[in-house]
Order: sequence, then C-alpha cells, then structure tokens
Amino acid sequence: MKSLWIEEEPNLTNEIEELREDQETEVCIIGGGITGISIAYELTKRGKKVIILEKDKLAEKATGNTTAKITSQHDLIYDYLVENYGIKYAKKYYNSNQEAIKNIEEIIKSENIECDFEKQDAYVFTQDAKKVEEIQKEIKAVKAIGGEAEFAKTIEANLENIQRSNKISKSSQI
Repeated sequence: MKSLWIEEEPNLTNEIEELREDQETEVCIIGGGITGISIAYELTKRGKKVIILEKDKLAEKATGNTTAKITSQHDLIYDYLVENYGIKYAKKYYNSNQEAIKNIEEIIKSENIECDFEKQDAYVFTQDAKKVEEIQKEIKAVKAIGGEAEFAKTIEANLENIQRSNKISKSSQI
C-alpha cells in the first residue's frame, strides 16, 4: 500500500540531484526526512549554510509513510517516565513535544503554508477493564507534570470509515 502523501502529491518527494562534486558548507545533515529537513530549516533561518544528504527522495521513507499526526501523547508514556526517571525528566519530555507542536504551527503561519493543520484532542482507548487503572495512572502523571488530561467514558467521534478490529485499544484524553 502506498502512502496518501506520496500517491496524491508525488512532487513533494522530488528526486534530488546526485552530489557530483565537493561542496563547502557549515553544516551537513545526513537524511532528508522530517527531522533533517526541520533542522536544515532552522539552521538556514539562523544564517547557516546547510547541505542535506539523502540517498533516495526527500521526506519519502518514514516521513512520507506517516499519518502526519503530531502529538505529545504517545500511548501510556508519562506514568512510565515519572516512575523510572522522575517528574523533572517526564516534564522535559512533555514540554519538548509541546514546543515542537508550537514550532510547527509557527512555521506554518510565518511561511504561509497552505495545509490542514488543526489542533484536536488526543485519545487513548481500551476495551480491557484491566487497563483502566493504567490509564488513570497516566492521567495522574500527566497532571503532575503540568499537562491536561481527563478520563472520558464517552466521546463524540465519526467512526463511519473505520472498521472494527480485535486489537486492544486504550482510553483517555491527554
């Protein structure tokens, strides 16, 4: 199955020219995925001369095959981080993710990028009653680091195009 981004917008991942001669630069970035491109963008905004080296097409591999969802909620991570590394570390992780989202929003505005960026609530679901306690611990951890989270027994959602699956999913808003 091909990515929607690659199939619908094939010019977004144009092939780049092969490096045929030595180049002089201040910064050389290996990899033209979202991370490499983002770093190159930030550095060029700061006046640095940057070259990106990519063996295939820009933003096509992992980046091109994503859902393009950006979030600071990655499954049940914050209780784990608090328990294993402490509140200070978990808060740093959360804040860096929140800052990245804010940065993306600012780039979209400053560069007048026409896209479907919009903020939405994130949810983690479960059909397993045993997992509810884990979700409640996650909510407590998120609140302890200054994030917003609540336990929701119901949500409004259009699931018309989603097929049921037997996989366990999880439930809470973070």
